[in-house]
Amino acid sequence: SQGGLPLGGAHDVRPLVETARRGGLLSPGDLLDITGTLCTARRVQRILERSRGQVPLLADVAARIEPCEGLSAAIDAAISERGEVLDHASEKLARVRREMRTAQERLMDRLNRIIANPRNAPYLQEALLTQRGGRYVIPIKAEFKGRIPGVIHDQSASGLTLFIEPLATLELNNEWRELQLAEVREVNRVLMAVSARVAEE
Repeated sequence: SQGGLPLGGAHDVRPLVETARRGGLLSPGDLLDITGTLCTARRVQRILERSRGQVPLLADVAARIEPCEGLSAAIDAAISERGEVLDHASEKLARVRREMRTAQERLMDRLNRIIANPRNAPYLQEALLTQRGGRYVIPIKAEFKGRIPGVIHDQSASGLTLFIEPLATLELNNEWRELQLAEVREVNRVLMAVSARVAEE
């Protein structure tokens, strides 16, 4: 047909299918490559069917393309166009992410109150929050070590600043971290379920 076939979005997905068949986990990017390939295959199938008069043999080959619309729908329901696992991919994921946002807000509120407390101002190197090892910490002047009770997670290259996790926020930090790990587990479970669907179809 004139202008050729629009093959943009098609990928060689055979290695991905083989990974899925072996029980492997496909990444969101892998799954987008698969759904992009299926979408392109359906488009090519329609074009060749419309051009059957000029290319009957190709149209016969295209007629055998399996559209796998259920698989495409499953991928689209779980993965965003940006390659993120969507909240509504599972009820548990939506719940964990809601709880995670709430836990983070409570943690940030408590930490900001510690920073804003005028009694703590002399001990702080800066009135800001940062992260070390996935946990929120505050920078205090090393000379005031122990004035704000907490766990030391790091120190600056100069040794003048200690990054501490206040004891007052330890449990909140733990709760937030546990929810992050629960999110990772549920994301992987969703990806495994969709990967298994790829292997089936």
